[in-house]
Amino acid sequence: MLKAERQERILELLGDEHTASVRSVAEQLAVSEMTVRRDFEELAERGVVERVYGGARLRHGTAKHGSLVEREFTHGEKARLHAVEKRDIARRAAALIEPRDTVFLGAGTTIEQMVSALPEVPFRIVTNSLAVFSLLEQREGCDLCLVGGTYRTRTHAFVGPMAEDAIASLGIDKAFIGANGVTDGSIFTSNAEEGRFQRLVFGKANERYLLADSSKVGRRDFYGFFDLGNIDAIFTDAALTGEQRFELEQYTRVER
Repeated sequence: MLKAERQERILELLGDEHTASVRSVAEQLAVSEMTVRRDFEELAERGVVERVYGGARLRHGTAKHGSLVEREFTHGEKARLHAVEKRDIARRAAALIEPRDTVFLGAGTTIEQMVSALPEVPFRIVTNSLAVFSLLEQREGCDLCLVGGTYRTRTHAFVGPMAEDAIASLGIDKAFIGANGVTDGSIFTSNAEEGRFQRLVFGKANERYLLADSSKVGRRDFYGFFDLGNIDAIFTDAALTGEQRFELEQYTRVER
């Protein structure tokens, strides 16, 4: 049984019983208790289950409208989560960039992973991320534009009216933006100002790409900023379940 299938089965068991012990799940799935503990930890990290003594229980609200992201992680915390998956997602997304493109790179640790994978061709980069800008400022062969505004230390991003005014006059060929959650055909972030800015960027771009590892699928956050059906593709990873992929494909192309 693949990990994604096993974890989907765990959620089914929790949906039936609400709470399950490590031992009972291990016996029902014919796997080791250590494997179940690792699955519980990963599902808890994704916000789908809650660890309890000796087992886990399904978080309230997970089965309907997506599980709620309970708090906004810091930039450092996000960088440590799903790092391997983010690098692979970023590499595949960066392959879309062509010579002389004007490309927008949003804030977030998945987008930051695109920097090392960018093609060695002449093109223009626009970003509101100080972290992305810092990684690119020594790069030669491309034009680099930093959009200024009100600085959010939690995400290292510039947002607000000044940032929106700056982006409103620009032409963008391809926009690459991350998300905190994707569910029910909507793309979510934690902050309204960042969401409004990202909506404006997607609205300006000829091609729109969402980068979100599979832990973000089925989750919602505070602010829904764009419709999934209006993007060209979502780049995610192989841990996406068949059910999750089917849901996403009702709205857009899935690249994993």
